Amino acid sequence: MADITPISATDMPEGEYAIVEALGHRTLIGRTSEVERFGTKMLQVEPLFGDVMLGPVLLGGSSIYQFTPVSAAVAFQRRPTRNYELPASVFATVPALALPNADEGETLFGDGEEAVQFAPHEDGCTCVDCVGF
Repeated sequence: MADITPISATDMPEGEYAIVEALGHRTLIGRTSEVERFGTKMLQVEPLFGDVMLGPVLLGGSSIYQFTPVSAAVAFQRRPTRNYELPASVFATVPALALPNADEGETLFGDGEEAVQFAPHEDGCTCVDCVGF
């Protein structure tokens, strides 16, 4: 599994960012590039989620409905911060370290001004943030 990269509004990794709408009503927001895999050109998206940039997701050209180039600042502003905002197949790859810490009400990467805060939930909570769907 690829490493996750901590991000903040003022310290985004270099690259081209986009909002990508793909087959299956899936929207990914992140750093993009064109790569060649399996003998064909594909779109590689490194999705943003909360305080991190996740490992790459590859999309074939025919599964892309819309590709909207955006600045790193816009990508950070529009990034998903809740579990249900990521497609299920991408959410399944999110390392535990990148998930909100429900016991302490904060993310792994600290409680600074830029960190996304999460409210703690009761044990056995069935909301979409705790269940993931």
